[in-house]
Order: sequence, then C-alpha cells, then structure tokens
Amino acid sequence: MSHAAAIQSAQTVAALRAAVSNETALAVACEDRLAKYFIGLRERILTAALPQSLIRWALERAAPGSYGFAIARTRCFDEALLAEAAHGIQQVVILGAGYDSRALRFRRELKNVRVFEVDHPGTQARKLGILLRAVRDIPKNVHYIPVDFNHGPLDSELAKNGFSRNRRTLFLWEGVSYYLPHQVVAQILRFVSGCAPGSSIIFDYALQQFVGGDTSTYGGEHVARWLRKIGESFVFGLDPHEAPDFLAECGLQPIYDIGPEDAESRYLTRKDGRILGRTLGHVRIVHARNGVARHAEPTTSRSGRP
Repeated sequence: MSHAAAIQSAQTVAALRAAVSNETALAVACEDRLAKYFIGLRERILTAALPQSLIRWALERAAPGSYGFAIARTRCFDEALLAEAAHGIQQVVILGAGYDSRALRFRRELKNVRVFEVDHPGTQARKLGILLRAVRDIPKNVHYIPVDFNHGPLDSELAKNGFSRNRRTLFLWEGVSYYLPHQVVAQILRFVSGCAPGSSIIFDYALQQFVGGDTSTYGGEHVARWLRKIGESFVFGLDPHEAPDFLAECGLQPIYDIGPEDAESRYLTRKDGRILGRTLGHVRIVHARNGVARHAEPTTSRSGRP
C-alpha cells in the first residue's frame, strides 16, 4: 500500500467515523469524538451542521453500506478491546492504526495496559502532529512505532519499544489485511500465535470472491470503484468456510467470525427495534485466540453465513 493511499484510506475511515458519531437513533451509540480532528475543515463543518438523517442518506447513496459498516466495525472492535481489558490483558497492539483513537477514548480502561500503535510512517507522523495540537495530553503508556508491514521487521521494532511476547496481548488489525499479500497476513497471525497464552487478534477480512472480481455483494461495486480511483486493490481474501483452517495453520482458533447480517442485527439496531441500515457485504470480522477463550464472546447467529 503506497504512502499516499495509506493516508487517503485512513482519512476516509476517519471521515466515516466522524459522520456516524452523531447518530442518535441507535440503541447503543457509536461515538468517536476525536475523529473530527483528522478530517478537512469542509467535512468537519458539514458533519456538524447537517441533520444526521441527511448525512446518513447522502452516504448511503454515495457509498452503499459504508455508513452501517463504520458503525458496526467500530463497535465490534471497541467491544473486543473493552472485554479483553476487563479480563486482564497486559498489552494492546494496534496494527495499521491510522487515525484510531482508542488509546485516548479508553484511556481509563487501558491505564494499566501498554499500548503500541504500529502504522505507516507517513500516516503516523500526520496523526501525531494533529494529536499534539488538538489533544496534547497523550497517555504515557502509549507508544508509536512507524513500520511498513510489507518491509518492516514488526517483532524487532515492537521489542525495541518495550513490547514483550511473554505478556498476554490483544492485537487490533482494522482495515488492513485486504491490502497485504497472503504470506504477510499469515506472518502477522503467526506472530500473534507466538505470544503469551490467551493472546488474540481481531481483524476484518474481505471475501475471496470480492478479491477475485465479484462485486455483487452490497456496496461492492462502489468500493471497487473507489479502489480503482486511489490506485489500490484488495489482494488478500478468505472464503469464510475456509477461514478456520487458515487460522489453525497460523496457530490460532476462531472465537467468532461475524458476517454482514449478524453485524447488522448486533450493531445497527435502532432504539425502536428496527435495523438502521445495511453494512458492506464483502467484509467479515474475526476474533481469534492462540488458546482456549477465558470468557464469553459474541457468536454468530446464522452459522457463519457470509
């Protein structure tokens, strides 16, 4: 993934998070009040001034599924982080962090946890510059590590910054795997499996059919068009029925593997019980551990259907 594309992709995610942070119709809110700092002035004004119903309609028309996906993925990753923090993880590693704000949003829950943000050098430099101006008070337990996943030695860079594979760790890997070659994804997962027992990773992955050119899933054609526009493409994908075997080869056991329909029912339920909207049909979210789960985890309600 190129420098320019890495930054553009991260800004797109931040813009979506900013757009959904004022959604009040949900039974459980999805709030990222820091996302607004990473977007342009025009987008910030529009997000603050326009009625939420109009923002939702406009985004759904421009990029079907993106509004719901921003909510569902953010909440799913937030849930995993808070659940693992409550059960004694000692480290959090945010791979390809982009403009992730969880180290700040959940600073109280993570006050006794070492947090390592690993990202493309260009994106991370821009993020730190913004944070130093907008937030200033960055928690002392957060460490920023510039690494290019295609070329950088993840293990040595983490170790130099105080990371220990002997501590139980949660890895967050959001919106990255599909841009990387299969062997790089497997390498990252094997690194996770080699950490202390009970360590885990939550990441999203594209369906292999989408990577292969099938854009018939909800929102698929619009995403494919956007990828062509920024000069990028998805190179890694999985068939959900083959995912458990792939994870096992990497030394991990799936705890859950959530597809679009389950994401909608779990994270897009309105206060009135109806579903707010749809999410992208070509992306799933999996949480996998290198040992037996120590506490209850979300499960899919439709037998892992894509």
